[in-house]
Amino acid sequence: MELNNILIIRLSSLGNVLHALMINQTIRDHFPNAEIDFVVRDQFAPIVEMCNAVDNLILFERKGGLFGFNRLLKEIRKKRYDAVLDIQAQFRTGLMVATARSPLKLGRKDAREGSGFFCNTIIELPTNPNPHQVDTFLQFLPPLGKPAKLGSPVSFESPDLNSIEPELVSNPPIVLLPHSRGKEKEWPHFRQLTHEILKQFSGQSVVWDSHIPIPSKELDSEANFFNTSGKTSIPEMISLLKSAKAVVANDTGPMHIAAALAKPTIALFGPTCFEKYGAYPLHNPRNVNLQSSQSDWCDIPTNRVLNEIQKLLEL
Repeated sequence: MELNNILIIRLSSLGNVLHALMINQTIRDHFPNAEIDFVVRDQFAPIVEMCNAVDNLILFERKGGLFGFNRLLKEIRKKRYDAVLDIQAQFRTGLMVATARSPLKLGRKDAREGSGFFCNTIIELPTNPNPHQVDTFLQFLPPLGKPAKLGSPVSFESPDLNSIEPELVSNPPIVLLPHSRGKEKEWPHFRQLTHEILKQFSGQSVVWDSHIPIPSKELDSEANFFNTSGKTSIPEMISLLKSAKAVVANDTGPMHIAAALAKPTIALFGPTCFEKYGAYPLHNPRNVNLQSSQSDWCDIPTNRVLNEIQKLLEL
């Protein structure tokens, strides 16, 4: 099968957009000369725009109203596609599929809001009862004549690290991502972990990053500690992750970015299931997914995470 023009639709959220970009990268590996367009919500456009495997970005403006949505449909209608992949599977993305000119329109068996009606090929779902999101998204590949197997790491163009934190250029950091959506998903020991890393790994730099500011008054006097939380854009955050020796994160979108970049990643899970949302590939030695069965996270103590960091640094 030869594909020259491909449309991928995934509007949100950050983690799932990143997972869709992993599929995008795999398609690029198989079809290096294809032109790949990607429809995404405007909030997540920067990460798609940075991806080297995406040729054209089509914006879904959530607050654009009917006028904005109609403009998007006209943009999709301009080109004839060899394949359209509705990875989002909602009614509004179904309308995008219906508008697209393509002989192959792929939808999901678990499609919502009747969006599968607009597709002419429905992908099979993984047979295991609790599949990872990436394993589900990989099922879009067999109808394209390719195996449901992940390709190369996602490649991003990002700002020079020197423009963000010059001292990290010569001292690659361990990046910690303490924030997540909802306090119940936040491991409570990042401060203690930071103290222990700085004490036990002599000269090692540590960075906290997040899209919101996180106070770190008790750590700010440490020579090798850097708090960039609330200061970095998505492109700058990706630069930090690209430079990292290892990443420790809650269940959050940037954790998936670290894993997609093939960075040694420790992902900490409380109420959400790591089998479905963990750092992927789940069984790759560079990805460590720790699941807590306790609301106070007592079964993931600081020393356990510290030991996992040591193992990853020795890979």
